[in-house]
Formats: sequence, structure tokens, C-alpha cells
Amino acid sequence: MKLQFNTPYMGSKSIWSKLSVPKTGFHILIAILLFLHLLPVWCFKYFPTQDGLSHLYNAHILKSYANPDNYLLRQVYDLRLTLFPNWSSHLILLALMYLVPPLICEKILLTICITLILLSLFYFLNSVAWSNLHSANHPSFSLTTQSTGSGKTFPKRISLVFSGNFLGLVGFIYAFNYLLHMGFYNFTLSISLFFFTLGYWCRHQWLHSQNNLTLTQLAVTYILLIFTYFTHYQSFSLLVITISVLAVFSFAYSRIYANYVLTSADDESGGAQHSIQSYLKPIATFFGLMLPLYLLMFSYYLDRRGPGGDYHSFEELTDYFLSMKSLVAFRDDHIIIGQLLLAVFAVALVITLLKRLQQIQTILRDKKDGLVATQPIWALLVRPEDGFLLMAIILTVMYYQLPWSKYGGGWINDRIHLYIFLVLLPFFNLGGYRFNSKKQVNKNLDSIDETRWLLYSRTTLGSVIVVLSLWHLGLNSHTYAKLNADLVNAMPITEQLPAHTILASGAGECTLPNCPGEWNGFAVAFGQKPKYVDPFGHLECYLAIGQDVAYLNNYEADTDHFPTVYRQRNLTADYLIVRHTHAHQMETEKKEYNLVMKNGYSRLYRRKETKPNLRLWQEEATGLTIDFGQTPVEAGAEISVNVDTLYQGQGYGWVTDTQRQPFTSSQRQNQADLDGICSNQDGVFRVDLPNGRYIVTSTHFTQGKPCKIDLIANGKRYIRNVTLNQHLVMTSYSITITDQQLTQIIHPRQAGKVWGWLNCNIKPMSAE
Repeated sequence: MKLQFNTPYMGSKSIWSKLSVPKTGFHILIAILLFLHLLPVWCFKYFPTQDGLSHLYNAHILKSYANPDNYLLRQVYDLRLTLFPNWSSHLILLALMYLVPPLICEKILLTICITLILLSLFYFLNSVAWSNLHSANHPSFSLTTQSTGSGKTFPKRISLVFSGNFLGLVGFIYAFNYLLHMGFYNFTLSISLFFFTLGYWCRHQWLHSQNNLTLTQLAVTYILLIFTYFTHYQSFSLLVITISVLAVFSFAYSRIYANYVLTSADDESGGAQHSIQSYLKPIATFFGLMLPLYLLMFSYYLDRRGPGGDYHSFEELTDYFLSMKSLVAFRDDHIIIGQLLLAVFAVALVITLLKRLQQIQTILRDKKDGLVATQPIWALLVRPEDGFLLMAIILTVMYYQLPWSKYGGGWINDRIHLYIFLVLLPFFNLGGYRFNSKKQVNKNLDSIDETRWLLYSRTTLGSVIVVLSLWHLGLNSHTYAKLNADLVNAMPITEQLPAHTILASGAGECTLPNCPGEWNGFAVAFGQKPKYVDPFGHLECYLAIGQDVAYLNNYEADTDHFPTVYRQRNLTADYLIVRHTHAHQMETEKKEYNLVMKNGYSRLYRRKETKPNLRLWQEEATGLTIDFGQTPVEAGAEISVNVDTLYQGQGYGWVTDTQRQPFTSSQRQNQADLDGICSNQDGVFRVDLPNGRYIVTSTHFTQGKPCKIDLIANGKRYIRNVTLNQHLVMTSYSITITDQQLTQIIHPRQAGKVWGWLNCNIKPMSAE
């Protein structure tokens, strides 16, 4: 009986059932470990990250922007609603904010990030294993008997563990990586999308000799790739490169293997059996399908390329690489864990090479005995999984050659480092089977058994990974507990700031060194300064997650990577937060700000408030008419206001410094003067008046296309969806004043549409 390489099992319905070996104990272990790793996320009030609260605040802006009452948010920010990467986490947080409080939103997002990294790695490894077993060109798992025809195609004891799937346990360590603690939520989400997409492609395409993706499979692959792009560009580009490299490698391997190995089993002459067209057509089809993705990748790069770049030295990169600092966040205690994990990978590499040598020795022995077909030596040395080794090498070269920051982004080396060893995992062959004797071969492969040393090696390495993950978790949990004590105390107040206020870090318009919000201090409970991640960096954002609080030091709005950008930033802050290390620099601000609260970490200042000016109501108590169509000259019970009359304690004026223009219409209706003020942005006007109940009547007009507006007074929408046109429109409502101020907002419901405001009459109810 002679053994040959063949594909009789393709399409068999019973194969997968034979491979489904019970793994209940392993599943229970994963569930327990996942539960333990999620506990720190939910047991502490804050999950310490550098940028996490900033993402939370910007999701709040997205949610609150359309609310007509939030005029300060719309004055300070614009929304960048275009198709660009870095959308996913903001959209998830945005959706969650309609259901649960902000900090719970972040915890749910963290749970998703951590869980998906683990699941994606197992799916990725399982997909590669599945593809191996269903490939016509994998020498290790395509053995059958020629003499029996149908015969048994697989040993009874084959299980998925052969592929080293237990190595997916490293996901518990990698989930709590440096970039997660930096608060790079989009990139963390993109890691799982990377491996889900790569796993799906490997399952359906990787080792197959033809481009046989169905239309549905192609659509799913494209959707996953597009999702990855809108989550993070670097993961998307690395994913496209990885798929391309693996495709070329597997195609070349399958073609050469089929030509010189499979054919030699039936044709002693062997040799080339395929035309050049048969080689070029599948690979051309692949690159044709990938062309739109290449264009997307390079268009983003070309749009952002520029001179320079921040490069780290070879020594720095080597130290980072060998210390596995992509897993280190707050303290160097984690370096030993990363180095031990690196040792696990080294042992796995040695075992893989030994197993490869063992397989070669077995096949050479069986060739000598005439039990297998003659094969070239390269077919004994090279395996399809070597494509993952090639990709890991390419990633390593990219890690050393690319800059740390360029193309509008940073931490490039750090991100690549996270992928190097994860992509390498399928290369490790920690399972495998051996021919113990010719006698076993003659038993239709029923007795093929694993070598004990491989079984012991897997058990040992798996146990080491579990211990390292629990060690990693324990150190992180201890750090979280200490930092939470510091974070809670660092908050100058426990609640969000009042509505319609502006917040800044530092003095005035962030003139202090190291703004915004740099800590540069000693964490008391933690016992040291956090080394790599600054969990205090954007702590102020949490105070700003309230109704209409505009934060002037929002770093995301200073870039083009996020959905918020600054519209106007040169404003005076109502509240200032100053770190204790900068407290002495507030001496110059004491004339304008009062100290509200302080602790050992920070100080909160509030701008001195001016009392409402009621001089307009001392002589005339029957009402007040505000005319927006004249120069600012007072005339008894009527005042005139222009576009530059700002509220500065004089009793009336515009609150926001937005674009406003005077307009004069040549058209006259009923001898009415159609002079007024117009704008396509919010018009916020405030007037001081005694407490009481009033009737407020306004006249509106527009010269352009019809415009729909809302009118909000003191936080309540009194007029809704009124259409303005070239005819006078009157609005009226009654309101009770309790804080000696009336703040009215004209909010255009349609972007770009222009409203006009002619006048406003305020009459006390007692005067009726």
C-alpha cells in the first residue's frame, strides 16, 4: 500500500464532527479567566487611561451637539462628519450614552475591547487550523490510502489542538496592553477586527489553489476590511499588507507544490504541468479584487505625507522590543512578564523546528522504504504556515524602519510591535503526529498518536501563559486600586460643572507650561509618578461631560483624526483647573478668578461673576423693547443693539461671539422697518431683568430661503419648528424669571439657513 497526497476529504460532511473533540475544561478555563480579567474594569470607578475620558467627552459632544440649548458647544466646536478612520469607538460610546451613564459607557466599551481581542485570536487560530485540514496542498493533513480508494481520510484522534490553539491564551496578556491604557480605544478595537478579518480570509481562501470566494464571502471580507479602516488606519493598512503577503506566499506554495509534488505521485516525470496563464490568472484576480483597498490605503497616506518624522534610535527600539514594552503601562514590573512571554515564544519556536525535523526524518525514512512518493527537499522544509513567519519578519523590519510619528499619527512602532508575535502564532506547530512504525501506517493511520513530549510541552506552555496572565492581571489590579485613590482625590469636585460654562486647564487660555492638563506630579497613593501613561492627562474632560460645558483644551479637536474640531477657541473660561504643581502660576489670575475648591492634587477657580444690571427697569417698569436694527443708542424703554453688543455686565448683549450680520431690506410691509440682525449660527441674547413673570414677543424675518428655527429661553424650548420667510413672523410666550436674567437662543434647525431677528419686546405680566 502506498500513501499519496490527495484531497479525498474535500466536501465531506463527517470530517468536522470527527475533529470536534470535547474541550469543556478548556472552555471553562477561558470563561473563568475572562471573568477575572473583566473584574478590574467594573470594580473601580475609573479605569486609568490617558485619553479615555477625552474620547468619552467627545462622544458627549456628538450626542449633545444637536440639542438647541447647547449653544456653547456649537460656538466652540464644529463636527467633522466625514468618512475617516477613528469612528468606531466614538459611535459605540455615542449609542451607549443614550442608555447608561458616561463612565458605564466606557466600561462597556472596555469590556468589548478586551473580550474581542481574546475571541478574535482564537477565531484566527481556529480558522488557520480549519483551512489546513481542508486544503489540498497541506502535506501534513492530506494523507490517505491509494489502495482502498475511499478509505479513512483522517486519524480518529485528530483534534484542533494540533494547531497550537491554546496559544490564544496570550490574548489575556495582550488585551491589557500599553496602548489600551493610553486610551487608544479605536486602535484596540481594530486589533480584534484585524484578526477576525484575517481569520475569515484564512478560513475561506488562504490555502486554496483557486480564488474561490463566493460573492457572499467576498462581501463579508470587504465589509470587515472597511470596518477596520473606519476603526483605525494603521491596522487596516497592516491587514491589507498581511493578506497580500499571505496570498502571494500561499499561491506560490500551492502552485509549486501541486506541480512538483502532487503530480509526481501519478506521473513519474513530474515537471511543469500548468501554463503561465494558469499561474497569472488567479493572482491577477486577487490583486484586482484588492485594488480598491490599495487605493484607499495609499490615498490616505498620500494625503498626509510630509517631511520629517520622529524616529527612535535602534537601541531604543531594541530595548522596547526585547522588554515587550507594548505590554507595559504604569510601571516596569510588567517587563519581566513580557520577557517570560518572549521566552514562551522562543520555546514554541524551538519545538516547531524540532517537530519540523522530526517530520522530515519520518518522511525520509518512509521514502527510503518506498512508502511515500518521492518529493523534492524543499517540500520537506517549507510549510504553508511559513507565510506567517514571513509576515512576522516583514513586520519586524517595518518596526525598525518606520518612524515613531509621521503622516499625522504617532506610536507607529508601538502599534506594529503588538502585531509581530500575534501574527506569528499560527507558525508554531505545537501539536502534530508521528508515524511510530511501518505497522501503524499499514493500519490505515488509525493508531497515529502524539508524542508525549509535545503533549507535555503544550501543557507546560499553556500553564505558563495562564500564570503570566494572572500575574499581569494582579499587577494591573494593584495599580488600578492605587491610581483610583489618586484619581478620585484629584477631582476638585464630584459632580459636573454647571450648564452653559466654559472650562480650561491652566491659566486663562492655556498659557501655562505643559498644557493641557499635564500632571508632572507624584501620585500619592500610587507611591510614584506613573512612568509611561499619564492617567491624569485629560481628567478635566469628565467634569465637562454635562449639559453644554465647552472644554477649551480638548486635544482631539486640535487634530483631524476625530469627529470634533474647534470652531472658536479664543474665549474666556468660566472655570479653570490648575494642577498643584502649577498653583503658584495662578497669582496673576486672582483678580479675575476666585478659588472655589482645592485639594492636594488640583485647584478649581471660577471667574468672578457680575451682578445683574437692572438699571433699564428703574425708570420704566411697563416693558422693554430691544431693536436689532439700529446703532446702539438708548431711547427710553427701547434700546438698540448691533452685532458687536456683547453681554459684559451692562444689562444686555450677545452671549456668544458668533458670526452675525446686520441686514436692511428694500422691501417694506405695512410700513414696517425690516432692519435687523441675521446669522446662520445660534443667536444667543441675554438681558438682565427683575424676577417675575413676563410675556416675550419677537419679530422675525429672512431675506433668503425659508428657515426653520427653535427659540429657547432659559433652557426651555418655547417655540418649536417655526418657518421664517420673507413675511414678518411673530412669536410670543410667557416665562417666569428666577435668576434675574433672560437668555434667549435662536437656533436654526437647518445647517446653513439664515434667520433674521428684528426686535424683541419684554413686558411684565403685572403691566397687563
